[in-house]
Amino acid sequence: MSTTVRPAVLGDEELLAVLNGLVHELHVANRPEYFKPTRAENVSAWFRSLLQKPTALIWIAEEDGVPVGYALAFLHERAENPFCPARRWCEIDQIAVDDKWRRRGIARTLLQRVLAEVRGRGIRDVEMGSWSFNEAAHHAFRRLGFAPQVIRFGLTLPE
Repeated sequence: MSTTVRPAVLGDEELLAVLNGLVHELHVANRPEYFKPTRAENVSAWFRSLLQKPTALIWIAEEDGVPVGYALAFLHERAENPFCPARRWCEIDQIAVDDKWRRRGIARTLLQRVLAEVRGRGIRDVEMGSWSFNEAAHHAFRRLGFAPQVIRFGLTLPE
C-alpha cells in the first residue's frame, strides 16, 4: 500500500466530517461536559468554511485512493507585546487516522506534510494540544518528536 497526502479542497467537506468523527467520538465519550455529538451537515459546513480561510490548512491521507486520515492546522501570528516578542507559529488542531489504518506511519506522513508546508512558509514553531485523557495521542506525539510545553489545570465549581 502507498500513502499519499493531498491538500483538502472544496468538495472534501463531507469526507472530512466523516474522518473527524474518528476523533470527535473519543472526545464526546471522555469529556461530555465539553463536547457534544455532532450532525454531519454541521461539521461539513464547518469544514467548508475552513477550506476558504488562508490561515487554515487541511490535508487528507489516502491509501490507494481510500481516505484514511487527515490533519488540520492553523497559522497564527502574534505582534510583539510587553511580555513576548512577535511570533509566527503553526498549531496542529486535529490529526486523526482511522483505527483500521493505525501503526502504519500515516500520522507521521501527515505530520511530515504539515511540517514541510510550514517550513516553506518560514515558520519554525509547531504546536499541538491534546486532552489529558488521550494518552495514546500523547505517546504518538512524543514518538513524532513533540514534547509537552504547557500543562493547563481545570476546575469546575459546584453550583
